Amino acid sequence: MNSHPSMPFEVARRQLHFFWLMDHSGSMGGAKIQALNQAVREAIPEIRAAVGNHPEVEVLVRAIRFAEVAQWHVGPDPVPLETFTWPELTTTGTTNTAMALELVTGELDVAKMPRRGFPPVLLLVSDGHASDAGRYRAALQNLLTLPWGRRSVRIAIGIGQGHEIDEVELRAFNSDVERPLLRAHNVAELVEQIKWASTAATVASSAGKSAAGPAAQNVLLPQAPAHVLLIPNGGEVF
Repeated sequence: MNSHPSMPFEVARRQLHFFWLMDHSGSMGGAKIQALNQAVREAIPEIRAAVGNHPEVEVLVRAIRFAEVAQWHVGPDPVPLETFTWPELTTTGTTNTAMALELVTGELDVAKMPRRGFPPVLLLVSDGHASDAGRYRAALQNLLTLPWGRRSVRIAIGIGQGHEIDEVELRAFNSDVERPLLRAHNVAELVEQIKWASTAATVASSAGKSAAGPAAQNVLLPQAPAHVLLIPNGGEVF
């Protein structure tokens, strides 16, 4: 017999680690970095609302910024989504994307991750070619050699027009390399794409039937809706 009939049932929670990898190189100045800061601030309450239907999930958030070097913007200790706030990003220097991948790879080691957590979410945003392209390919390969690296839900967003970004490079980062790359051409598209990607990836990871650790099956993401992909007259063009 239950001697405490009035005690609420407490759901056992599993961790979902979320990482933002954000380009803050000099070319991200002006409208781009302003839109990026705005987008993350708007995404946070939407992620909270979305995972509210999954009380078994504890979302822990970190952020990496990269330019000449990659550094923790929030971290290395993870912050619960409930108390996470976004520090303003400013711009400087070149685009050392490889260092960002190396930094996050170090945190996806099996020894640092929960044994039965949900697949981690990695969201990469950049407006340029990696200035360390050869090192980038090696860093991505190292990420994918880790069980949690392979299992991670990875989405890249490229900012800008034409050949300003390396589409092949960014698509290789995606966990589904067949998906069209998200490309933001103006302020509104960047805001909507970051909000959608952050929320969709978190929900897909947390709603998966399998949360049995790094050997489980990969998570499938929905397609981005049309209104997220193309917003005519969506503010300043990048």
